[in-house]
Amino acid sequence: MKFPRWLGPGAVAFLLIWLILLGAGRSAFFRDPGTFWHTTTGELVLKEGFIRADPYTFTFGGQWWVPYQWLGEVGMALAHRAGGFDTQLLAAVTLIAAVFAWLTVRLLRTGLHPIVVYVTIALALAAAGSHFHVRPHLFTLACMTVVALALADADVARPRLKRLFWLIPVCVVWTNVHGGVLGGIGTLCIAFAGWLVFWKLKRPSPIRSWRDVGLLALVACGCGLSVLASPYGVDMVRTWHVIMDAPELRDIISEHRPLDVKAPYAWPVLALAAVYLLVLYGVKRIAIRVTWLLPLVWLALAFSRCRHVSLFAVVTIVAITAMWKHTRWALWLAAYRPDLYQPGSAESRPWWAHMWLPAAVVGTALALQVTHTPLPLIGSGWATHDPAAWPVDVLDVLKEHEPKPGEPNHLFNGGYIDGGFVIYHAPGYKVFVDDRCELMGGPWLVKFDEKSRTPGTAIDDWQEEYGRFDFALTRTDTPFDEWFAKSPAWEVVKVTPTATFYKRRAP
Repeated sequence: MKFPRWLGPGAVAFLLIWLILLGAGRSAFFRDPGTFWHTTTGELVLKEGFIRADPYTFTFGGQWWVPYQWLGEVGMALAHRAGGFDTQLLAAVTLIAAVFAWLTVRLLRTGLHPIVVYVTIALALAAAGSHFHVRPHLFTLACMTVVALALADADVARPRLKRLFWLIPVCVVWTNVHGGVLGGIGTLCIAFAGWLVFWKLKRPSPIRSWRDVGLLALVACGCGLSVLASPYGVDMVRTWHVIMDAPELRDIISEHRPLDVKAPYAWPVLALAAVYLLVLYGVKRIAIRVTWLLPLVWLALAFSRCRHVSLFAVVTIVAITAMWKHTRWALWLAAYRPDLYQPGSAESRPWWAHMWLPAAVVGTALALQVTHTPLPLIGSGWATHDPAAWPVDVLDVLKEHEPKPGEPNHLFNGGYIDGGFVIYHAPGYKVFVDDRCELMGGPWLVKFDEKSRTPGTAIDDWQEEYGRFDFALTRTDTPFDEWFAKSPAWEVVKVTPTATFYKRRAP
């Protein structure tokens, strides 16, 4: 199907992906507790400046903690001010759709049939989709795509390595939005080191002289030093170190767990890996370039921590696009199946042909949300929180009993994911735990997790250590819920299929 010159395939791909994600992500994009406390933290930064102590819990309140994703959190807070969770969903979906529409256009330019391209992009979306949440980490998805494309474009016969210097300001911004900048810097360093080795081995490499080596070293140093370009300086690096140096998180935090090949979310990842390996196999060994091997690094990282699967997906599409025309499969299809592959058949279109439609639909949706105009998919009131995933049915009593300043406010929450929910919806409470693992540490969270799953568990020792609990929010029919239900010191305020809210009995 041919589109008119004023309508680029990137615009069509964006619109399709955008609408699908708006529909599928209505509640699914809000199943991560970080959405709640990231938004609240962004508001704190806007009102109070750069905080350096925990403001949310009574267990760790006042202890050292820095919001290392502060710029992303400020962005989330501003989006929330504009149109609530609807605008946050709009921003997240727009970013993802823009990334994959960009990749679609790049893949179409190879000359592959649009159906083949769309199936490949759909597979990459499915592989990355398990980590589509309204959180700053989506910015890492976009920045990793930028890095992968910049490296792939530099790894050509006539490279312009000086263009890589613009990655330094990208890394500066990235540092303040999300810690995934470490993955981007690591990818750059691996590529640069690989180029040096290939050059010395007389294999394909963009390096032509030691001057090029020096230039790349400057780029690497600039990107590496960018991690200090934040209001928190070395504290930012310290926080990242705490998170990455906590192996216990793989057992209790789902996104830190190794890839479970038996789980449905892993099947598209494995399928995409198979496609990549098939395409790579079609390239002559002597023609292989360093950037075409980067997906192997991210595939290994994905098996180590499933949070990396989205980055593997985008890096893989970039690599497939770059190496496709060098494969034996491309030569065969061009000769025998021109209906599936015609090199040079892609039509050139002006950049605005890919941009005007996305700008129009996103602008329209934002206007509807800012003016609180209800409309399915793109209007106000579309985003929602699944009552089976969050204790929304106890929000009424949670807010009714929310302490005022100076009143007892210790709330024991029986799940660390509910900490962020309370932090956002009822900030008058101080919660027991949330999912900020850099604050609480792996061993402490492991102890909490073990107790939460142990029948007949007792929590009196925590009251002795952290002070008396005034309220409790537990998941219904859990060991913590059973303890509060049996204790004569507590009375039930409200029971729902998802959660139960308790308050301490008056003496």
